[in-house]
Amino acid sequence: MAPEFSIHEITIAVNDIEEAAKTIAAAFNGTIDEIQHFPQDGFELHMGGVWIGDFHIAMVHDPSGVGPVGRFLAKRGPGIFEVNVRTDALPDAVEHLKSVGVKLVNEEPLVLPNYDAGHGNVLSELRISFVNPSTTHGTMFEVAEWVE
Repeated sequence: MAPEFSIHEITIAVNDIEEAAKTIAAAFNGTIDEIQHFPQDGFELHMGGVWIGDFHIAMVHDPSGVGPVGRFLAKRGPGIFEVNVRTDALPDAVEHLKSVGVKLVNEEPLVLPNYDAGHGNVLSELRISFVNPSTTHGTMFEVAEWVE
């Protein structure tokens, strides 16, 4: 059986999360998230965003400039960084993607414990695999399974 997929959010890389969130929230009557900080190996990721109705526009920034978001901003400037797709079964989703010729950056999922998914929903885990944008026409997709 094929895994189910749904678009969860779109993530944009920005130079200033607070400024970008204020602009987008004002334009679309959105609600601004609190900025979260995710230390990573060798770089740091800051993430905030805006809820427009039930849809989330995530905003990310890498103040170190050396992680994936930092390299993206240096090369391309602010803009759409990735499309976040939610699935009900990440292992099945990974196998499905591989079966249709899509390559992954990481087949073994990155696991984020106690992940704040917004609107008061904290997951016990968020499991993520990233699609190599070279196989999806230049767009990176984050495929995630929520574990409540």
